[in-house]
Amino acid sequence: MLIAWIVVGVVLILLELVVPGLVLVFLGAGALVVALLVWLGLLGSWVTATTTWFIASLALLLGLRGLVQRLIPGETETQSTDEELDAFGEVVEVVEAVGPVPGGRIRFRGTTWDALCLEQVIPAGSKACIVLRQDLTWIVDPANVLEAGDPEPRSLDQGEDL
Repeated sequence: MLIAWIVVGVVLILLELVVPGLVLVFLGAGALVVALLVWLGLLGSWVTATTTWFIASLALLLGLRGLVQRLIPGETETQSTDEELDAFGEVVEVVEAVGPVPGGRIRFRGTTWDALCLEQVIPAGSKACIVLRQDLTWIVDPANVLEAGDPEPRSLDQGEDL
């Protein structure tokens, strides 16, 4: 029974390398605690050993997991989930003339989208810069206006019509 608990403990700890999350390592540590108690002669049956393993693993998991996670720096990668913010300033191709009247289209991210330019008409074949999005319509400015002008994104008030 001693060898079995040692093997189970080592295998669980090694599996932590494959399935990270700091759970299996504490299950393995619980098995090694049981192996120590079996070696000391404090546990004699499989029922008491399994019960002790469950309790020891649970105590280690709840008591030490948070502490160990704070001590071991993990890799955190954050990605923006704001599509509008990511799109601000992108230079796009005008496919159909874009003006203050709906009907213009731009090519953006592999497809064409409805677009408006609130200040002037941008002819087809020109370049435009994305300023913001209103529902499924992109609001754009001529590419040269954004380069020379305001670096801050504009926003439409809730009541403002296009």
